[in-house]
Amino acid sequence: MKKFLGVIRLGHRVLVFLLITIIFLSGCTFSGDARQMIDQILDQVAPLAPAVTETVVSTQTTVSEVTPQPTLSPTPQDLGPTELIVWVPPQFDPQLDTPEAGLMRSQIAEFEAQNQDVFVRVRVKAESGPTGLLESLTITSAAATEAVPALIALPRSLLEEAVTRQLIHPIDSFSTRIDDDDWYDYARRLTLIEGSNYGLPFAGDALLLVYRQNVVGTAPVTWEDILKRGEPLSFPAADPQALVTLNLYLSAKGGFEDAQRHLELDQEILNQVLTLYENGSKSGVFPLWLTQFQKNADAWTAYNELRSNLTIVWASNYLKSMPPDSSAVAVPSFSETPFSLADGWVWCLADPYPERHALSVSLAEFLVQPDFLDNWSVEAGVFPVRPSSLQSWNNPQLSVLLGQVALSAQIRPKNEVILTVGPVFADGVLQVLSSKTPAAEAAQNIIEKIGNP
Repeated sequence: MKKFLGVIRLGHRVLVFLLITIIFLSGCTFSGDARQMIDQILDQVAPLAPAVTETVVSTQTTVSEVTPQPTLSPTPQDLGPTELIVWVPPQFDPQLDTPEAGLMRSQIAEFEAQNQDVFVRVRVKAESGPTGLLESLTITSAAATEAVPALIALPRSLLEEAVTRQLIHPIDSFSTRIDDDDWYDYARRLTLIEGSNYGLPFAGDALLLVYRQNVVGTAPVTWEDILKRGEPLSFPAADPQALVTLNLYLSAKGGFEDAQRHLELDQEILNQVLTLYENGSKSGVFPLWLTQFQKNADAWTAYNELRSNLTIVWASNYLKSMPPDSSAVAVPSFSETPFSLADGWVWCLADPYPERHALSVSLAEFLVQPDFLDNWSVEAGVFPVRPSSLQSWNNPQLSVLLGQVALSAQIRPKNEVILTVGPVFADGVLQVLSSKTPAAEAAQNIIEKIGNP
């Protein structure tokens, strides 16, 4: 028997190499990290061989031998011993020595206890890059079905791309949990693509204005107030996605499409935003060194190093550290309507086996239960996706702020919009902050580059 299982393992490894060879010969290109990716796939496939053999023996048939019956989805009790693989980025690793990781481990253990013969295995993947979540899922789906996760945690941008690549499945047929009242509207929208629900949100994020009270004084609530105080404000001015600038543009009710859904920008609003940068650069609010900042982490580091006394960063930066000398408010809007750009993480269904979809979705539902997220969200320092989670924050002032921002939050624009508009916005911002181009001219240049009808 041991020799037979060894043959099975060897067969799987040979099959994986053959499939990956086919991918290469078909014209796909990969970076130098492909060897690492292959090793990861092999490590994940080999241990599964006995389980696959056991399943075949106990059911006496395979999925390919049965005509699919989508209306007769098997229940978890129909499956026998089952291993569900879950992929997460490093910050959500349940094996970390942190309070939030401990809560996640306990929640997974409780799911296993309530579902006999179900075993959950969590694997950690980089958030992005050649061996990141999306690329790993792409290669594994093509080369090693056994290693494809049942669930994968994806941010909104990767969720969109995963749907485009047909790597994840809608869950509407298995869950109506997203229709519960206890969700913020932005959190629901994180999961939706063309009217279909592709998962359940568990961690949110939104842009906030963080400031040092002993220097700035009372909370700044308007851009006029910030300009008058003249304190340096850090943000990633060179961010190729230009998310801060997009936040300001959208807060002024700027749009991206005309009535025929063609890409179109509002030049007047764009000029208003760039004029803010122009005035801020003159008053010292937006120093020239901001033009070197491409990432959110750059702005947060500058704030912690006391180079700035205000910063626009993601809520997750602030909530994870909560500097004692700092407070946060919503990013000032250009209109009377509050606005905050939001993002977040979603449990997505990637399971390649239709007969396991109901079970995999039930795990996702278990990992977004209100009583779990209430405590986990606080410990993990993530922006809440459920109103009920606010009750667990011990700071009443912070709880009120998070609730207000969550109600005004709107998810980031589509990938195609950000990829088109972001770099052009960023270039215009850099031209203004470096005093190379006046705001009005920079706005006109952006319009010309985008090609407004």
